[in-house]
Amino acid sequence: MNTRQDILALLRGQQIGKIPVSLYKIDPYDEKSFWAGHTSFSRLLDKMRSSCHNFYFYRPATGFFFSDPAAIEVKEERKQDTRISEVVTLTVETEKGVLTRSARTTKLSAEQWVLKPWITSSQDIEKFLSLPYMPYKPDLKNFLEKESSYGNRAMPVISLPDPAGVAGFLFAPGDLPKFLLDHEKLVSQLFEIFTERLENVYREISTLFHNVIIRMRGAEYLTPPNLPIEYFHNYRDVFVSYVIKPDTKLINILRSGNLNYVCYHWHDIREDLLPYVLRMGIDILEPVINTVEVPMTLAKVRKITGPDITLMGGPALEEIEFRSAYEISQICRDSIVQNGRSTKFILIPSGVPSSIPLSPQTEENLFTMIDTVTGFAM
Repeated sequence: MNTRQDILALLRGQQIGKIPVSLYKIDPYDEKSFWAGHTSFSRLLDKMRSSCHNFYFYRPATGFFFSDPAAIEVKEERKQDTRISEVVTLTVETEKGVLTRSARTTKLSAEQWVLKPWITSSQDIEKFLSLPYMPYKPDLKNFLEKESSYGNRAMPVISLPDPAGVAGFLFAPGDLPKFLLDHEKLVSQLFEIFTERLENVYREISTLFHNVIIRMRGAEYLTPPNLPIEYFHNYRDVFVSYVIKPDTKLINILRSGNLNYVCYHWHDIREDLLPYVLRMGIDILEPVINTVEVPMTLAKVRKITGPDITLMGGPALEEIEFRSAYEISQICRDSIVQNGRSTKFILIPSGVPSSIPLSPQTEENLFTMIDTVTGFAM
C-alpha cells in the first residue's frame, strides 16, 4: 500500500478509491516501540501492515523547552521503585531556586505517571521564567534516516506543541486553569516566552520539511471541560487569547515556508469555538469522536467545517475497549456516512491501547474497525 501518496492525494481532494483507516499513533514498522515489544500486539501489528494507512510520528529534538541544552544543565536521577517500574527525577538549578519533576514509568504501559510536575506554586513559575534562553536548531538526522527507510509505506507526522501544550505540560492535570485564575500575570508571561520560542522552532520546521503533516497539539488544555465554565464565564475570550492568537501566528509561519499540511489536534472540540479554529487555515482536524451516547459529533463538525477540511475520527478508545463488535461496527459505519459527500476523511480511534496485555475484546474491536471500511467507496 502506497500510504504516503494516498494520504497526500486525499489532502489535495483527489479520489483514492478506499476510505483510509488507521490506528494513527501506533507505527507497525517500528521494531523498538512499546507495542512491538509485546506478543499480545503481534496480530494487530500484522493487520495494520496489511490493511491500514499507517503514520509515523516524529518529534524533533528542541532542547530544554526550546533552549539549547548547552545553556541549561538538567540532572537526571533514576530509581527502581518496584520490579517493573522506575521513577525518573529531573532537576534544574535556576537563579531563583531549584526546579524538579518526577515521573514513574512501568514496563506494563507506554504511559508515564507524573508524581511531581515542574510547577506547583507561583514561585516555581518565577523560577522557570528566570531560566536562560539560547535558540536551538532541530537536528533532523533521525528523521531523514527513517524517511529513507520507510519510503511511501507510511505518512510522516511532525508533532509540535502550541504554547498551551507546553504550558499545560508544566502543571499537574487541571492546574493550568487554576493558576490562570490565581496568577494570571505570571501565566501570561509563560505564554509570551513560549510563543516567542515556538516562533523560532516553527520557522525552522517550515523550511526543513516538505509534503508532511505538521500536527499542533495543546488546545484542549484551555477548552471546557478542562477550562471550567463555572469559573471562566469568559471562556471564549480565554480560548482566543491563549490559544487562537498564538496559534494563528505559528500557522502563518508554517504557511510562509514549504508546502506542508497543518493538522490541529484538539480533544473536546466545541462547536461554538470551532469557527475560530477554522479561520486559522488548518488542513486537518482530529480527533472527531462519536460514541454510543453522543453519536452525531462527526455530522455536526462536518456541517461547520464544510467538505474541504480533512477530518480524522471515529470511535472513542473507551468504546473500543468495552463495547461489542457490533456496536463498534455501527459507530464506524455511522462515522463514515456522517461525512456526507466529502472525500476528506480518515477513520481513526480517539486513542490507542497503551498497556499490556492487549485484551481479546479490544483486539477484536480494533479488527472490526479496520474491516469496516471494506465496501465503502470514496
